[in-house]
Amino acid sequence: MRKFPGKLNIFIAMWWVFCLPLLVSCSPAEVSPEAQVRAFLKRGETAAEKKQTGELRKMISDKYSDSQGQDKRAIESILRYYFLRNESIHLLMRIQSIAFPQPAQAQAVVLVAMAGQPISGARELERLRADLHRFEITLTSENKEWKVIRAEWRRAEPGDFF
Repeated sequence: MRKFPGKLNIFIAMWWVFCLPLLVSCSPAEVSPEAQVRAFLKRGETAAEKKQTGELRKMISDKYSDSQGQDKRAIESILRYYFLRNESIHLLMRIQSIAFPQPAQAQAVVLVAMAGQPISGARELERLRADLHRFEITLTSENKEWKVIRAEWRRAEPGDFF
């Protein structure tokens, strides 16, 4: 086995001492909770358009409950029914607000237009006769992953999307 000369070992040690802190400082910054929630909502939008029930199931907490008395299984059934009933699903999502009442809890108000054709913008909502909903979603961080723990929804108006 060949040994490196002493000067080379010193050079390697110096490189680690000076360059390692630079490499650490160049690593990507931690993603903010708001950015995490926005990405979570976008992932849900994509999964719904692709009818990925399994992906959506993972996004719902086992502790889910709402004012209608529904639990996670009931929401899964609603999703399956909606996916079977609609040949194609296209969504237009607008996040109205995201708040953090507690560090591991987020509340989002999200407007969602649902149609059987692609929606290029809010101006098309009436022409497409899209279903318009306003969701108030409560998320909780479980094992460092955001999950929906509660959701309430009601009809929205086309003007809400502008």
